[in-house]
Amino acid sequence: MRPRLATLLALCAAVGLSQESGATLLGKWRSVETSNGGIGAVVDFHADGTFDYMPGAVLGGRYREEGKQIIITPENGEPAYPQVLDTLSASAMRLGMLDFVRVGKPEAADKLLLGVWRTVRSMPSAPGSHGYYYFRPDGRETFFIPFLTERCSYSVSGGRIRLTNRQGSKEGPMQWDGKILTVPWGRGDATFERF
Repeated sequence: MRPRLATLLALCAAVGLSQESGATLLGKWRSVETSNGGIGAVVDFHADGTFDYMPGAVLGGRYREEGKQIIITPENGEPAYPQVLDTLSASAMRLGMLDFVRVGKPEAADKLLLGVWRTVRSMPSAPGSHGYYYFRPDGRETFFIPFLTERCSYSVSGGRIRLTNRQGSKEGPMQWDGKILTVPWGRGDATFERF
């Protein structure tokens, strides 16, 4: 193998690329499985070998716009429900009874709902924590309330991942099934979906 190619492959592994699938580990992932109350986690992998672990309420589903309403269909089987969209601009949104500000820049000038939105005030059910709506172009949405954020580290080598936090390390195979990622976690494995 030529030295430049070997260096490139090593760099790809270091920043979290899976050579088997060509998919990247970098970015935000949410729990596929949550408790009955919607408690799960979001992990955000960074290129520097760190990731943020954020346990909290993770409520996913699908959405569609109908006039001045956003109809949300939860993925947990609960019935669809409408949210009144009172205000929507490039920087602010009022959805239902909550006011939001945009996180980052609008994803599309003609589709202002797309992107990440943070509640202006902390959530009444989780004082000190803000709620975040993620609206994606494919009709998926996730509402997330992080309870805390812990900075952890990871390394990837030969299809295996090592996750390290304050309690110790967990190492095992990293498995990809389309958009689903399975990693060693706690007393077993955990599955995450990119969002």
